Amino acid sequence: MNVADPSWMHVDPLFPLGEFSHYVVERLPKHNMNDEFEQVAKGNHLLPNIYTIHKIAFYTSFEVRIRSMGDLGIYLVSCLRAGIPMEKLSPIYGALCVLSPTTGVVPRDTYCSYATHNSEEAMRTFTGHESEIGFIRQHQRSDEALMPAVDHLLQLQTTNDGMNCGESLTIIRDCIKKLIDENKNVHQAVDPVFFIKYFREYFFPIEINGKMLNAPSGVHLANIIILDIGIGSADARYLDTTDELMDYLEPIERLKINQTKALPSLKEKFIQEYEETKGANRKELDLLMEIYKYMRIYRYVHQGLVTRYIRKQDTNVKFGTGGFPFDEFLEERIQIVKRAEEDVRKAFAQVGE
Repeated sequence: MNVADPSWMHVDPLFPLGEFSHYVVERLPKHNMNDEFEQVAKGNHLLPNIYTIHKIAFYTSFEVRIRSMGDLGIYLVSCLRAGIPMEKLSPIYGALCVLSPTTGVVPRDTYCSYATHNSEEAMRTFTGHESEIGFIRQHQRSDEALMPAVDHLLQLQTTNDGMNCGESLTIIRDCIKKLIDENKNVHQAVDPVFFIKYFREYFFPIEINGKMLNAPSGVHLANIIILDIGIGSADARYLDTTDELMDYLEPIERLKINQTKALPSLKEKFIQEYEETKGANRKELDLLMEIYKYMRIYRYVHQGLVTRYIRKQDTNVKFGTGGFPFDEFLEERIQIVKRAEEDVRKAFAQVGE
């Protein structure tokens, strides 16, 4: 490595680990689908050297570092599935541990690499199957659907002047309705039999050196977490669960979550205003109730997806891809929204409308 030569700094943002990245994108999915375990093992010979890992860790953008971690993480899980003992995978895990502190996420493939920063031009998949590609794209569209809602939510929490609260709340509501549609579209994009066959092996937690690391999951969709906290449909238990997930989220997402947690929720803010003004902002609270209604519908759709893709395929599976017992997890979130709705109804009753 000649640091005087500027060419050493060049890293292909789509294939940051060079030949190894090409292998992960172009050949590894086929080997996984066909159970070609010997071919999976041969990928070890394409691993970049430690100088390349250091260059990426300290001289490239966040997106390139995350994409590199995704390549290494996908390959690590593929090797574990192929029966390669962990002691032979220490170079892979060591590279992940070098990159992990520079991105702020755990040392494996995460939602950041698998969905948020997964490129259409060189999509990272475990299998290359059209169902998996559909799964990734639907998650990306869900994120896109919620982005305007999060922007308006943070503005509503931080300002009282110069905003049309009704317009912002309507945008949040409509974004959640779009999210529901995107989740329903998963039924057309993902085959249930494929899901349980391959997702069980790739998308469930793995144990590395005595530590359990969760897989890429819809539970790690940060915009949903921000929305739940910001609208007031998150209790103490929800916040504890969020703390468990923080190391799987990228730093900008953690910053937004902490900002949302530090400010009064829209429920708290609007109920206080409602009581102080004797009902002057009833329109805003009515819109907030609509938001809660669609959040419940979103949870019901999510329950339906879990039933179709996990419970009906294998009744022995009790935990979702995020590592939580899905029956309990999803029901808790429905009940939290119902309790938020009840808080607003109590405010209506106290004012006596």
